[in-house]
Amino acid sequence: MNSGRMRVDIAFGQAALPLDLDPERFDARVLLPHDPPALADPVAAIGAALDAPIGCAPLAAIARARQPRSVAIAIADHTRPVPDHLIVPALVERLGVPDAAVTILIGTGTHRGSTAAEIERILGPAAKRFRVINHDCHDDANLVHVGDSSCGGACWLNRAWVDADLRLATGFIEPHFFAGFSGGTKAVVPGIAGFATVQHFHRAKLIAHPGTTWGDQRANPLQRLTREMTALCPAQFIANVTLDGAKRITGVFAGDATRAHDAGCAAALQEAFVTVERTYPVVVTSNSGYPLDQNFYQTVKGISAAARIVAPGGTILVAAECRAGLPGEGEFGQLLADARGDEALLAEFMATERTRLDQWQVQTLLQCAKKARIILHSRLSPSDRARTRVEHSDDLVATLAELQRAHGARLPIAILPRGPLTIPTLAATARGG
Repeated sequence: MNSGRMRVDIAFGQAALPLDLDPERFDARVLLPHDPPALADPVAAIGAALDAPIGCAPLAAIARARQPRSVAIAIADHTRPVPDHLIVPALVERLGVPDAAVTILIGTGTHRGSTAAEIERILGPAAKRFRVINHDCHDDANLVHVGDSSCGGACWLNRAWVDADLRLATGFIEPHFFAGFSGGTKAVVPGIAGFATVQHFHRAKLIAHPGTTWGDQRANPLQRLTREMTALCPAQFIANVTLDGAKRITGVFAGDATRAHDAGCAAALQEAFVTVERTYPVVVTSNSGYPLDQNFYQTVKGISAAARIVAPGGTILVAAECRAGLPGEGEFGQLLADARGDEALLAEFMATERTRLDQWQVQTLLQCAKKARIILHSRLSPSDRARTRVEHSDDLVATLAELQRAHGARLPIAILPRGPLTIPTLAATARGG
């Protein structure tokens, strides 16, 4: 780094992109989560949490009481950095069942199934020990209707989950732009839910609700809905973790699906919540690197985080590798390619009761685009770039220089190097003002 200059590394894929900023031209504030130290012995910490859980009996005692002949464990897919190679073996060790009794359900939601290589990365040697199923939300033959929510949504869940004698779920608790926080019962709804349930869960009016946002699981209507629907066929035990920027475990929260998740959310809130006194004409963000920045669909999360503090009419500059494209599966690319303008497409989402696959992510992108100009730095192909509805930059530093020249003075910018792992919040909002 040159003397007197400011260097900030932006998470990008499995590496980082350096920003070298001249403080005479940029008034930069870097916003990072408050990471606690990584656990010295994560395996021991996981074991201790399973043996002294939050809000319920130890897992081994639950297993002894239930004497399960079949066990289902819902886990995240390839887009999440959950250390299931450590968590899953620790869970099974306490169950007293043979490996053949255990089914691992990969909670794809509406995503594609994880590949064999991705499953091996997720589970390590455990991938060869257990039956592993990619959930398919469109496979009606393997879905069971377990009841309806109070707001009229039919809850369809994977048959292997419903039929199991003991149901467990793992997860990673991080800020989430819809549900407040990830983890908890989201492993079940939408993770292993049928498409009709996912549609109801992501309907446009719910996504547009002001409470459907980052950092509050208690007042969030979408978080309430995942918990209500999952309670129709509940997990008897969860094991969730918090992670630092290097994806190392900083906390383990195991036990009752609600109480353990609440405890983890409280810890994650303290780590992720960063108060700022002002909005910024330019906000630079990432999508926290691999695996979350694999595609543009997931990158909307980093954009949404930046939109919280960008000034109306300002610019969001987002760096996300997008090695997997938009991606190609689902309807995300088709919806983006719709010939109508942003306002007309968003109006259609709000006017119809039919929720199209991936509509919720496009809706969020359009809501952010109403507030600010969006510029993406990625490795998308030219054909994919043409469908994103955002602008593109091949050089972050050059783009920032252009923005500073247009500003005509020292440019105030906020930088979120780890993107949606930070919840930037205006001070007035934090005070309830």
